[in-house]
Amino acid sequence: MISCLSEPVPWRARLLGAIGAFVLWLWCASWRKRVTGVEHLDACIAAGQHTLVLFWHGTYVPLFTLLRGRPACILTNSSLRGQVIAQISRWFGYAALELPDEQGRRFLAALRKSLDEHTAWGTAADGPLGPCYQVKPSLISLAAHFGFFVQPVGVAAHHAWRLNRRWDRMLLPLPFTRVGLVLSEPIRLPPTMDKSMAARHAEILQNAMQQCTLAAEDLIR
Repeated sequence: MISCLSEPVPWRARLLGAIGAFVLWLWCASWRKRVTGVEHLDACIAAGQHTLVLFWHGTYVPLFTLLRGRPACILTNSSLRGQVIAQISRWFGYAALELPDEQGRRFLAALRKSLDEHTAWGTAADGPLGPCYQVKPSLISLAAHFGFFVQPVGVAAHHAWRLNRRWDRMLLPLPFTRVGLVLSEPIRLPPTMDKSMAARHAEILQNAMQQCTLAAEDLIR
């Protein structure tokens, strides 16, 4: 696992990550998975084209298994929750970059240092604390700054628990249900953009993610 921090991973994060990965592994094994558009991501990886996969924070649990087997790095933060997610990512074969919470020089330096080590990256477009289902213009500006293509993702489940009391309305598919994943074609961002351009592109990507979610729902009907 890659980390921007020099301190060892706390034992609580390692333990919770191992337990979470084991439970999730058993849970996901029963799903009937239907996936489309993944060839776009595979083509980016094969071409060495830096691509940022964008998903809603509330759908990250199914993605651990739905995209398993591809070399990717998950962006998370340095909180205990972020460290647990990083540990689970490692168990599923992904790398993880634990970034500082503040998007300052240390944040940019950590990302720049690891940029050449991975082609495919993934992060929640509305994370880490929302608002729910709203793409953050600052994230789009950051992706443009580093030359990423962005690839919206949609996830749906035929039967699932929906944790509506959480800010992200987390989706937890039930065992043995159908789970759908739709990936759009990668979208190229302008190399530079001001705040208004970032806001417009955030809205475009937000609509694209909503369309991917609708397509994922159609996939499992």
